[in-house]
Amino acid sequence: MQRQLETPLKKSPPEPSENTDLSHRLLVLSALMMAIAAVFWGGLYAYFGEFRAAAIPWGYSVISFIFLLLFRHEHGFVLLRTSQLLLSLLLPFLLMWELGGFINSSAVVIWSLTSPMGALVFANRRVATWWFIAFILLVIIGAAISFGDGTIDNRLPPALIVILFVMNLSGVSIVAFVLLVYFVGQKDQTFNLLAIERQRSEDLICNMLPEAIGERLKREKSPIADRLENVTILFADISGFTNYSMNRTPEEIVTLLDQVFSAFDEMASRYGLEKIKTIGDAYMVCGGLQGDPEKSAANAANFACETIAYLTAICATQYHGLNIRVGMNTGSVVAGVIGHTKFSYDIWGDAVNVAARLQQAAKPGQILLSKNTADLLGDDFTLLPQGETELKGHTPVVTYILGRRARS
Repeated sequence: MQRQLETPLKKSPPEPSENTDLSHRLLVLSALMMAIAAVFWGGLYAYFGEFRAAAIPWGYSVISFIFLLLFRHEHGFVLLRTSQLLLSLLLPFLLMWELGGFINSSAVVIWSLTSPMGALVFANRRVATWWFIAFILLVIIGAAISFGDGTIDNRLPPALIVILFVMNLSGVSIVAFVLLVYFVGQKDQTFNLLAIERQRSEDLICNMLPEAIGERLKREKSPIADRLENVTILFADISGFTNYSMNRTPEEIVTLLDQVFSAFDEMASRYGLEKIKTIGDAYMVCGGLQGDPEKSAANAANFACETIAYLTAICATQYHGLNIRVGMNTGSVVAGVIGHTKFSYDIWGDAVNVAARLQQAAKPGQILLSKNTADLLGDDFTLLPQGETELKGHTPVVTYILGRRARS
């Protein structure tokens, strides 16, 4: 037996994250939009004579444009993010201070909330928490500044102050709503992807394992192992395959096996048999895992006859020189799931060994079965007694050749 060697692969350096690149582009875009909006916001204050207040959003725009030029590349993402979070936190507070408190500034400090929201988008929840705490502290300080002072102490008209209230509250609300919509959309997309992957995993388990075993595997943590009686095991082997493959390309060999075994899969499903595995050019199925041994033996016999007919037909036109040998036996087996990362359902026992040896002893185009299987088939099949047949590595077994399919 060849020993499979596993050579550890040398790890390549990590590639730039697509998420980081996307976050950088979103940060640049949002900083650019905020800087442009601040120009017009400062112009509004300047129009009514509040030049010192206007200098604050204009200063934000200038600083943002400078930082965008300095840190426009990906490696400046952290510096650009930190500068934007700091500016969006402090400048609305300074503007509130300059205009004389909450009411006089139309609650412009609410724009400082974009700092923790931005940290949530461009950093993580832990970082955003600290920025949010800083925002709350600034709000408390602003409350202390404005406490007991309800007079208007700036040049802004009362009507404009009300309009700015609406603009400030609406603007931040829109930003918060857009972010919530984005996060909810991401959450729904993530849940949908998880549901798709879960369904793929369940479909994969159903393809690899019997349905009842797959359900048990999802429920139980303990190893799955059963002793089953009267299970009919069938081995089918393509005779002449070795000589055929010596003069064929890998693509031709795989095409042949895929064509034949795909047809066998369809037949096994139609007859209610459980495919266990393929071993090279050999195909293994069994019936009777869920009881009803007579029906399972008959289905296995019908499956065997159909595989002979199918391979005979395609070999007459495509694959000359090939044939098939089939061995069948019925008995008790141990069945279970092995593996933790790559599951495999298999059966073991003397009954399996006998079925494999019968396949080896069969002649091309022949279905050789044991007396145990023959006794379950009844009178619906033509059985040709062969007496005791010597099996490699096993005591002789009374065998029969299956002569024809069941009557419809």
